[in-house]
Amino acid sequence: MILALALLGDLLWTLGRFPALHRLQIYSADRMPSVGGAVLVLGAGVYGDGEPTSILEGRLRTALELYQSGKVRWFLVSGDNRHSTYNEPQAMRRWLIKQGVPLTNIVSDYAGLRTWDSLKRAQAVFGLRQVVVVTSDFHLPRALYLADHMGLRAWGVPAKTDDRPWASRVRFWSREYIARHLALWDAWFPPDTRLGPREPTPDDWSPAP
Repeated sequence: MILALALLGDLLWTLGRFPALHRLQIYSADRMPSVGGAVLVLGAGVYGDGEPTSILEGRLRTALELYQSGKVRWFLVSGDNRHSTYNEPQAMRRWLIKQGVPLTNIVSDYAGLRTWDSLKRAQAVFGLRQVVVVTSDFHLPRALYLADHMGLRAWGVPAKTDDRPWASRVRFWSREYIARHLALWDAWFPPDTRLGPREPTPDDWSPAP
């Protein structure tokens, strides 16, 4: 009985209270205020031919909507490039260029192996003090939670996944349930992140007026 109550409490906190902590930071693309600066697009897998998966393409389309409406100025695409045959930032950059985004408005982070890494590098390597984060709806509260804990001011715009097959959504949320617990550990015991020297961004070479 005690175990069942503990599990119920954990479920209610993880799937209810946890996302509610950041609801005031989350906007739809059309309601997001214009803040300028960067939109951070978090990676989500590429196909064998190097093209973005449908989940990643959904994130890119959401970020592109923000850019085209003038709410952000440039893209920071962050993802996994742990070996030469797998490159999420390259796939994201190519997709954005095909949509007409100038290469000078796209900055790539090739060491965003985990959500923590992408956010920490955005802050420490790319010099961001505030950022709009675009990722899938189930992932966004965790990204905002981690950003808050590292002192990075962040707003979030979700890429919707409610049109995905039921089985896929169950898989997403099952993984996210576990990942939210790991995020608590990361916040309490920050992991080592591969950093490096400060890298320039459009805010450096073309600052907003």
